[in-house]
Amino acid sequence: MAVWQIGLRALVIGLTLGGFAVPTQAEQVVDLYSADVLVASQSAAERRRGARDGLEQLMVRVSGDPGASDHPAVREALSRAEDFIYEFNYVSTDETLEVDGEERPASRLMMKFSAPEVERLLRSASLSLWPANRPAVLVWMVRRDSDGLQRVSDSEERDWLRARAETRGLPLVMPLDDLEDRLAVSARELWSLDEETIRKASQRYDAEAILVGRYSETSAGQWRSDWQLYHDLGNPTFYLRNDSVNGLLAEAIDETANHFAGLYAIVPREEGPDAVLMEVGGIDGFGDYKSVERYLEDLALVRRAELVSLRPGVLTLRLVTEGEQARLLGTLERDGRLVPSADSNRVSLTGSRFMPAGTQANPLVYTWQ
Repeated sequence: MAVWQIGLRALVIGLTLGGFAVPTQAEQVVDLYSADVLVASQSAAERRRGARDGLEQLMVRVSGDPGASDHPAVREALSRAEDFIYEFNYVSTDETLEVDGEERPASRLMMKFSAPEVERLLRSASLSLWPANRPAVLVWMVRRDSDGLQRVSDSEERDWLRARAETRGLPLVMPLDDLEDRLAVSARELWSLDEETIRKASQRYDAEAILVGRYSETSAGQWRSDWQLYHDLGNPTFYLRNDSVNGLLAEAIDETANHFAGLYAIVPREEGPDAVLMEVGGIDGFGDYKSVERYLEDLALVRRAELVSLRPGVLTLRLVTEGEQARLLGTLERDGRLVPSADSNRVSLTGSRFMPAGTQANPLVYTWQ
């Protein structure tokens, strides 16, 4: 058996090098400011209902807070949800909606909401904003049943998982579960949470986080599970029970989304925005300066970027930011456009390493890529 497995691993490697490898599963793309809702007609009343449901869904996704729609300012905004929409259209479906006890053909109302207006609402309600730069999560699942341990690759369960992840704005990567995956990590290794093997098998997908779900049905017909998350900022475990597998999957996504929102969401401060001084090297002309400025001002944590000085190859900016500096640094690290630089191209002040980072005495120093 060992010889057979080695032979198959060699075959997989050979096919990969020969250009016949199956491409890895694409990352799920999440559009934070779009929503779609089933409606029974194209009437104004149904459109108002659909807009309300869509905005309520959007507030949870953008804030990362499952209780966002309970805030008084949000409840008031839901009554005029159409004001937040800048584009909508209807798409025919094969689905139905129950209206007055009857099943009626349903259309899907597709809506695009104004990001500035939604973010203004979040700010007025003092709710958090979870920026769009979110970690992609690779999900492995294994189930124990009467036949033993089974890898979960059922399309229905995966579709349910993806749908819930889209609702919460969590980008997922699902393993192909092909020959390469099955040789790299077995159902038993997933069930035993063999971290080294799981991480190695996950490398081909280049995801920022790995979620391993293990579940089984109890004698009472309830599903119990634990979900192990592997991430650079911690490895929490979520213990969940539910009466259905779909309910279990939805809870797992919610727990994961809540965890990352807690790490990355920006909470407005009562004392107002902070200022961070940053020096950026690798600037080759005015075009690079404008590119850096646009990049920084597009970050959700940065309200504006003000030029302090510009000299050959280096510019100094004052960033008016929202939220903790650590979140800004984490965002820059994930994007990879600005790389921390040991060579600041400036005269170091004695003792500046003991000064708070981001100040005039000790600015953040990066190189533009």
